[in-house]
Amino acid sequence: MSSQPSTIAELVARFGADGLSIDRLAIVSLGANLPSRFGPPRETVTQAAVQLSSLTAWPIVLSPIMETEPVDCPPDSPPFCNAVAVLDPGETIAPAQFLQSLQAIETAFGRVRSGRINEARVLDLDLISFGSHRCQTGALTLPHPRAAQRDFVLQPLAVIWPEFRLPDS
Repeated sequence: MSSQPSTIAELVARFGADGLSIDRLAIVSLGANLPSRFGPPRETVTQAAVQLSSLTAWPIVLSPIMETEPVDCPPDSPPFCNAVAVLDPGETIAPAQFLQSLQAIETAFGRVRSGRINEARVLDLDLISFGSHRCQTGALTLPHPRAAQRDFVLQPLAVIWPEFRLPDS
Protein backbone atom coordinates (compact mmCIF):
# COMPACT_ATOMS: atom_id res chain seq x y z
CA MET A 1 0.00 0.00 0.00
CA SER A 2 1.35 3.43 -0.94
CA SER A 3 1.85 6.14 1.68
CA GLN A 4 -0.69 8.43 0.00
CA PRO A 5 -4.26 7.10 -0.01
CA SER A 6 -5.98 7.18 -3.39
CA THR A 7 -9.56 7.53 -2.11
CA ILE A 8 -11.37 8.96 0.90
CA ALA A 9 -12.50 5.43 1.81
CA GLU A 10 -8.86 4.36 2.00
CA LEU A 11 -7.94 7.44 4.05
CA VAL A 12 -10.74 6.72 6.54
CA ALA A 13 -9.85 3.02 6.71
CA ARG A 14 -6.22 3.86 7.48
CA PHE A 15 -6.60 6.85 9.80
CA GLY A 16 -10.24 7.17 10.91
CA ALA A 17 -9.68 5.56 14.30
CA ASP A 18 -6.74 7.91 14.93
CA GLY A 19 -8.86 11.08 14.98
CA LEU A 20 -9.49 11.86 11.32
CA SER A 21 -12.82 13.68 11.02
CA ILE A 22 -14.73 13.61 7.73
CA ASP A 23 -16.67 16.64 9.01
CA ARG A 24 -13.70 18.96 8.67
CA LEU A 25 -12.24 17.80 5.32
CA ALA A 26 -11.61 20.54 2.79
CA ILE A 27 -12.03 20.03 -0.95
CA VAL A 28 -9.73 22.07 -3.17
CA SER A 29 -9.91 22.26 -6.96
CA LEU A 30 -6.55 22.69 -8.67
CA GLY A 31 -6.23 24.07 -12.19
CA ALA A 32 -3.54 25.45 -14.48
CA ASN A 33 -3.36 26.28 -18.17
CA LEU A 34 -0.17 28.32 -18.41
CA PRO A 35 3.37 27.17 -17.64
CA SER A 36 4.85 28.17 -14.30
CA ARG A 37 8.38 28.11 -12.93
CA PHE A 38 7.74 24.40 -12.31
CA GLY A 39 7.08 23.67 -15.98
CA PRO A 40 3.95 22.89 -17.97
CA PRO A 41 0.49 22.99 -16.35
CA ARG A 42 0.48 19.26 -15.43
CA GLU A 43 3.71 19.65 -13.47
CA THR A 44 2.40 22.86 -11.87
CA VAL A 45 -0.67 20.99 -10.57
CA THR A 46 1.55 18.18 -9.27
CA GLN A 47 3.81 20.64 -7.44
CA ALA A 48 0.82 22.57 -6.08
CA ALA A 49 -0.45 19.31 -4.55
CA VAL A 50 2.92 18.94 -2.83
CA GLN A 51 2.43 22.42 -1.34
CA LEU A 52 -1.10 21.54 -0.24
CA SER A 53 0.36 18.59 1.65
CA SER A 54 1.93 21.08 4.05
CA LEU A 55 -1.56 22.35 4.99
CA THR A 56 -3.02 19.04 6.12
CA ALA A 57 -3.00 17.06 9.33
CA TRP A 58 -3.36 13.76 7.41
CA PRO A 59 -2.19 12.56 4.01
CA ILE A 60 -3.72 14.41 1.10
CA VAL A 61 -6.00 12.51 -1.27
CA LEU A 62 -5.39 13.71 -4.82
CA SER A 63 -7.43 12.81 -7.88
CA PRO A 64 -5.82 11.97 -11.18
CA ILE A 65 -4.92 15.06 -13.20
CA MET A 66 -7.32 15.52 -16.11
CA GLU A 67 -6.97 17.72 -19.17
CA THR A 68 -10.13 19.73 -19.74
CA GLU A 69 -11.36 22.35 -22.16
CA PRO A 70 -11.66 25.90 -20.79
CA VAL A 71 -15.11 26.83 -19.47
CA ASP A 72 -16.36 30.44 -19.78
CA CYS A 73 -12.82 31.60 -20.63
CA PRO A 74 -11.61 34.14 -23.19
CA PRO A 75 -11.30 32.84 -26.78
CA ASP A 76 -8.16 30.85 -27.59
CA SER A 77 -7.54 29.95 -23.94
CA PRO A 78 -5.35 26.85 -23.69
CA PRO A 79 -6.70 23.62 -22.14
CA PHE A 80 -6.50 23.20 -18.38
CA CYS A 81 -4.98 20.50 -16.26
CA ASN A 82 -7.37 19.95 -13.35
CA ALA A 83 -7.42 17.84 -10.22
CA VAL A 84 -9.16 17.80 -6.87
CA ALA A 85 -7.48 17.40 -3.50
CA VAL A 86 -9.15 16.48 -0.22
CA LEU A 87 -7.31 17.33 2.96
CA ASP A 88 -7.78 17.96 6.65
CA PRO A 89 -6.68 21.49 7.61
CA GLY A 90 -6.92 20.60 11.29
CA GLU A 91 -9.19 21.67 14.10
CA THR A 92 -7.87 25.20 14.59
CA ILE A 93 -7.93 26.53 11.01
CA ALA A 94 -10.91 28.62 9.90
CA PRO A 95 -12.08 28.60 6.27
CA ALA A 96 -10.99 32.21 5.64
CA GLN A 97 -7.53 31.47 7.02
CA PHE A 98 -7.30 28.35 4.86
CA LEU A 99 -8.32 30.39 1.78
CA GLN A 100 -5.48 32.82 2.54
CA SER A 101 -3.06 29.88 2.58
CA LEU A 102 -4.35 28.75 -0.82
CA GLN A 103 -3.95 32.23 -2.24
CA ALA A 104 -0.40 32.42 -0.87
CA ILE A 105 0.44 29.22 -2.75
CA GLU A 106 -1.04 30.68 -5.95
CA THR A 107 1.09 33.79 -5.53
CA ALA A 108 4.23 31.74 -4.87
CA PHE A 109 3.59 29.91 -8.13
CA GLY A 110 3.39 33.21 -10.02
CA ARG A 111 -0.35 33.83 -10.18
CA VAL A 112 -1.13 37.44 -10.96
CA ARG A 113 -4.74 38.58 -10.68
CA SER A 114 -5.47 41.14 -13.38
CA GLY A 115 -9.18 41.32 -12.62
CA ARG A 116 -10.20 39.60 -15.87
CA ILE A 117 -12.65 36.79 -15.18
CA ASN A 118 -11.57 33.23 -16.07
CA GLU A 119 -8.35 34.33 -17.71
CA ALA A 120 -5.52 31.88 -18.39
CA ARG A 121 -3.45 31.32 -15.26
CA VAL A 122 -0.43 29.49 -13.92
CA LEU A 123 -2.42 28.15 -10.95
CA ASP A 124 -5.94 28.34 -9.61
CA LEU A 125 -6.82 26.86 -6.22
CA ASP A 126 -10.53 27.03 -5.42
CA LEU A 127 -11.91 26.10 -2.03
CA ILE A 128 -14.94 24.00 -2.95
CA SER A 129 -16.04 23.05 0.56
CA PHE A 130 -14.69 23.09 4.09
CA GLY A 131 -16.41 20.42 6.14
CA SER A 132 -19.98 21.47 6.81
CA HIS A 133 -19.16 25.19 6.92
CA ARG A 134 -21.46 27.55 5.07
CA CYS A 135 -20.64 31.18 4.52
CA GLN A 136 -21.12 33.97 2.05
CA THR A 137 -18.80 36.94 2.28
CA GLY A 138 -17.13 39.15 -0.28
CA ALA A 139 -14.05 36.92 -0.18
CA LEU A 140 -15.51 33.44 0.29
CA THR A 141 -18.68 31.50 -0.41
CA LEU A 142 -18.99 27.95 0.91
CA PRO A 143 -19.78 25.64 -0.59
CA HIS A 144 -18.39 27.04 -3.84
CA PRO A 145 -21.39 28.45 -5.73
CA ARG A 146 -20.53 26.99 -9.15
CA ALA A 147 -18.89 23.68 -8.23
CA ALA A 148 -22.00 21.62 -8.96
CA GLN A 149 -21.99 22.88 -12.58
CA ARG A 150 -18.32 22.22 -13.24
CA ASP A 151 -17.38 18.82 -14.60
CA PHE A 152 -13.70 19.68 -14.10
CA VAL A 153 -14.46 19.60 -10.36
CA LEU A 154 -17.08 16.86 -10.21
CA GLN A 155 -15.32 14.25 -12.37
CA PRO A 156 -12.01 14.16 -10.49
CA LEU A 157 -13.88 14.39 -7.15
CA ALA A 158 -16.01 11.38 -8.11
CA VAL A 159 -12.84 9.31 -8.61
CA ILE A 160 -11.59 9.85 -5.06
CA TRP A 161 -14.86 10.41 -3.16
CA PRO A 162 -17.83 9.03 -5.11
CA GLU A 163 -20.14 9.26 -2.08
CA PHE A 164 -19.61 13.00 -1.59
CA ARG A 165 -22.50 15.30 -2.42
CA LEU A 166 -22.27 19.06 -2.43
CA PRO A 167 -24.87 20.56 -0.13
CA ASP A 168 -28.05 21.56 -1.95
CA SER A 169 -27.10 19.65 -5.11
